[in-house]
Amino acid sequence: MKLRLAAPQYVIDIDPLAGVLGYVRAHNGDIRIGAMTRHRDLLESPLLNELLAIFTDAERVIADPVVRNRGTIGGALCQADPSEDLSAVCAAVDAKLVIKGVSGERVIGMDEFHRGPYETAVGPAEMLVEIRVPVPPRAGSAYEKVDRRVGDWAVAAAGAAVVLAPDGTIANARVALAAVGGEIVSPVRLKGREPSPETFADAAAEAAAACDPVTDQRGSKEYKRHVAGVLTERALARAATRAREHEEEG
Repeated sequence: MKLRLAAPQYVIDIDPLAGVLGYVRAHNGDIRIGAMTRHRDLLESPLLNELLAIFTDAERVIADPVVRNRGTIGGALCQADPSEDLSAVCAAVDAKLVIKGVSGERVIGMDEFHRGPYETAVGPAEMLVEIRVPVPPRAGSAYEKVDRRVGDWAVAAAGAAVVLAPDGTIANARVALAAVGGEIVSPVRLKGREPSPETFADAAAEAAAACDPVTDQRGSKEYKRHVAGVLTERALARAATRAREHEEEG
């Protein structure tokens, strides 16, 4: 509405649902987050800080205290802004989104949920109600962002999630980018490789080549592509370090 992309005849206040849809809890190997969980609660969640630190990383650089005290994860995801941080976070950790409507409930991935700038799979008689994030063993995640000033939209940002195999090699890795065009999830291929600086440098080059930024007031497309690669490398390295820490703790 602020961007004049929608002009609904009626606006319904769903804030009274915050008590029902505002939570962060563990359930059968997943972390489940209510769609009306506020940014502040994500930032302060011990469960997320321990098991899904990518959320803590991102929330530290999202907007300002006023927005963090009132804004919600569901609102951020449904806005679907190309520079939005939590879309990249959820894509990196392979989150599943629960959409409920008059005809029932469905669970979809971020690739299906996000249909383009400011467009999602949520229908006119539906509502995003929950985000479900798997937490496999020996897993770590991290988020890196460059912006022009504190709380601003990203010049570029990268989220990464790494799962290590019992032998220490990479069992699975996902990278998601924000503010640099192209698909949210970057097509990095790291399975079976050592979690080494060389591996992450290769992934960074792959992510940078796959993105499609545009030149604007935040920087040239060449600069943004370079930053996307640097942030991918940093996020993967931090995610792998956290995965090793979780392995040692386990």
